[in-house]
Amino acid sequence: MNKIKIVGLYQVIMHYRLPFYENICQNREYDFRLLYGRGKKNSKLKNTDISNSSLKDYAIQMFDLRVPLPFTPLLFFSLIKRNPDIVFSEGSSSLINSSIAFIYSKLFKKKFIWWSLGKLENKTYKGIRGIINKWEHYIELNSDAIFTYSTFGRKYFIGRGVNEEQIFVGVNVLDTERKLEEIEQFKNENVIDKTPFNVGFIGSIAKSKNIEVLLDSLEILNNDYDVRLHIIGDGVYLQNIIQYVNERDGLEDKVVFHGRIDFGASKILKDCDVLVLPGLGGLAICEGMLSSLPIITGKADGTEYDLVSGENGFIIEDM
Repeated sequence: MNKIKIVGLYQVIMHYRLPFYENICQNREYDFRLLYGRGKKNSKLKNTDISNSSLKDYAIQMFDLRVPLPFTPLLFFSLIKRNPDIVFSEGSSSLINSSIAFIYSKLFKKKFIWWSLGKLENKTYKGIRGIINKWEHYIELNSDAIFTYSTFGRKYFIGRGVNEEQIFVGVNVLDTERKLEEIEQFKNENVIDKTPFNVGFIGSIAKSKNIEVLLDSLEILNNDYDVRLHIIGDGVYLQNIIQYVNERDGLEDKVVFHGRIDFGASKILKDCDVLVLPGLGGLAICEGMLSSLPIITGKADGTEYDLVSGENGFIIEDM
């Protein structure tokens, strides 16, 4: 039986995407190759270690530039060489390479899948970005399928005129089976003091996360209660958050920075009382739910409408 040849394009191999790629590798119906770049310094775009992963035999790092989006000069020729039946590519965040892959697919009559969250709510496109959006719209309408993060994303693409039958929702979550195994492994480890009311946050530390809102709330709550905030993650905005904490009396002892934890974050979250996501994100919702935490979230990446209800948490639209 001839295998279906698939090429996937992504800027970097994120640790939370690794199980998805590994599952494709293990499927005997597919001949899969992942083409990925070097990432971007001082950002969350960092490649995870695949030395002990089944993906290592199927992943190929490509030379890329940032202008400012990633651009892989030899991508078109690499696709010709590999001659895939299907190409799937991340969307707007890697638009140059996605466009190259789309043009290749149309020229050589290959299937093209656009992998995109759609559009963040209330985001508007003006000027040059508006012109680029028209090109993205053309790709959306002429892709063979669209793989999107949420029901919210599905509605967005339907509103853009995409055929409903070509839209597939894969809610943006972690590998739940693997994460539950991790939770079981660390269930008896006690890392944090459970005496106070413990609030958890996990994700990249970026301005768009609105962590200052969480710190302001913490400052108010500690006037009457004993509350701790546990921040799991790092990023370019981390020093700003540390400075924000240091400039407020009494907050230094109320905030614990745990740094980035790719494996084992559950040993902290399992002893928290609630997880709060005040800004953009999405995977954090799944992470908190797997640790049996109620969720408080603002507008994230659209998955909040699939995952959070009045029974397991709250969506605060105007957080």
